[in-house]
Amino acid sequence: MTDTRQEPIDSLVVADFGRGISRAYLLESISGGFRFVAKAEHRTTTDLPYEDMSQGWYNLLRQLEWSSGRGLTVRDKLAMPQLASGDGVDGLLISASFGEPIRVAILEAGQSAVAGPVLDALRRVHTRVFHASAPSSRKDGGWAATQADALRSFQPEMALLIIGAGAQDAMPRLLQLAKQVGMIGTVSRAIVIADGQAQEQGVAALGNKLKVRSISPVVRAPADIAGEIERELGEGFQIRLRTSDFEVIADDAIQAPISRAHAVDLVNRFIARAFKRQVLTIGVDDGAHAHWASGDQGAISALPQVDLTTAITGLTSREVSDATCWLPFESTEDELVTWALNRSIRPWTIAEQPRDLAIEQALARQVARRAVSEIGRTQPMALAGVDLVIGGPVFARWNQPGAAALALLDSIDIVPNNGVVDLALDPDGLMAVAGVVGTIDPTLASSLFEYDALTHLGSAIVIGGATSPGDVACRGEIHFDNGEMAQFSVLSGSVEVVPLKSGESATIVLRPERKFSIGGHPAGKTVTLAEERRIVGGTVGVIIDARPRTLAGNANRAMQVRQWLESVNGIRASTAVRKQS
Repeated sequence: MTDTRQEPIDSLVVADFGRGISRAYLLESISGGFRFVAKAEHRTTTDLPYEDMSQGWYNLLRQLEWSSGRGLTVRDKLAMPQLASGDGVDGLLISASFGEPIRVAILEAGQSAVAGPVLDALRRVHTRVFHASAPSSRKDGGWAATQADALRSFQPEMALLIIGAGAQDAMPRLLQLAKQVGMIGTVSRAIVIADGQAQEQGVAALGNKLKVRSISPVVRAPADIAGEIERELGEGFQIRLRTSDFEVIADDAIQAPISRAHAVDLVNRFIARAFKRQVLTIGVDDGAHAHWASGDQGAISALPQVDLTTAITGLTSREVSDATCWLPFESTEDELVTWALNRSIRPWTIAEQPRDLAIEQALARQVARRAVSEIGRTQPMALAGVDLVIGGPVFARWNQPGAAALALLDSIDIVPNNGVVDLALDPDGLMAVAGVVGTIDPTLASSLFEYDALTHLGSAIVIGGATSPGDVACRGEIHFDNGEMAQFSVLSGSVEVVPLKSGESATIVLRPERKFSIGGHPAGKTVTLAEERRIVGGTVGVIIDARPRTLAGNANRAMQVRQWLESVNGIRASTAVRKQS
């Protein structure tokens, strides 16, 4: 691969190749900062009638040339390095999420410090994970047989046996399932992470038909073990990308491609560290991904098998049924199933009609909620501490900032500890781009993120508690920096939006009724959001959310949803009226 890192980088093209849609971004050094100049988007041409990724790539480059008004190519290849005339660029970087994920089965028994780091490592590379933890209870006699059927359907390519402390009672079931792994023809290699006799038993159970190696968690640290597995699977990811058509493109890149999920995770962790936030980023594009970070901790939930395009068929019937609760009109589960099946055979159709937009938004909630629930399962205390939620490009394509803000709130579906969560969008997918750039120069990535990545929607104040719909849940007042003040009230089961322009800040005083509370504060306690927790305005404003945290429907559910959407989309007038203090 071409390596131009010895020379100063003043311009870059970053390509993001997905299963269905690929994007290319032109970045350039402007006035001392690295900025986003132009973006191109085109179908990934891996399938019929082209079966050649270069066709889509050439279209992306031509779009970039037209958008930027400058030449970037010579004979359909990027001209590198950049010429004195301004044509060409200094380098190419690539992220990718196309191709089938590597299928990995994790079979676990006992308590091991290795399991968590390994799961996080697998989510950073392009994998699907089957995770089964053997029970120790005597009542679960049919566990191995049930899991064996599911394992055969999953058809793993790699198996990991993780055996920790206290596994004695669970070992017979784990070994029984491990013997089945050895008989599945798709498995090519396995790793046993255990010590002593448990390691020997695990290796023996897998049989002699597989390439098996063992690692002792006593000799090696969990992070080292996870890192080795991540590198091995990363190499497998690179091998899957090595089609002749893709290699022609990647040959010009500064470094090997990385997965989109890994690129976004790098930026998510940067936000958490740099701004001291607890961040949750949700993407529904070539699969569903949720990224959580706080300080030096982080976690990823990766679901390559479910999204809103071809993989919309990965939604369960329960999730489709629940989606009807998010619609501003009456609909049946069968009608939504039909809509989803039509989308799966026309995956790149753009929803334009109000009904189609509402259905896509409802199903996006379900996809996002499944991804976020995986974070909640692995990090039980994480979601309640989240104070910044970022939605990926799918939430921006509706061109309805209020509906996007509400969808993000419904995706996390919690009452945050401090009662407030900031909402933002990454409309152009620049978090992935910044993550790729950060692998060669963190300073350039930081500049790109600071100036171009996020659009701030506003802050949401979530009120806990419930009484009869229509009862007053909270009263309050907002004090603006210019001395003006507005009073407001929000009813139980409703959403109120207080206007606050982008960049404008304010102090908010909240006086919940005795059966309601703000975050973790006692019920009925007055809360003032000021100083370090001053509210900053955005595209939508300040959302005050007093809705019930349940999907339980009622006869007026569709009408309620319509009212919520009208409030956040600015159709219903706010009760807050600004006046001079």
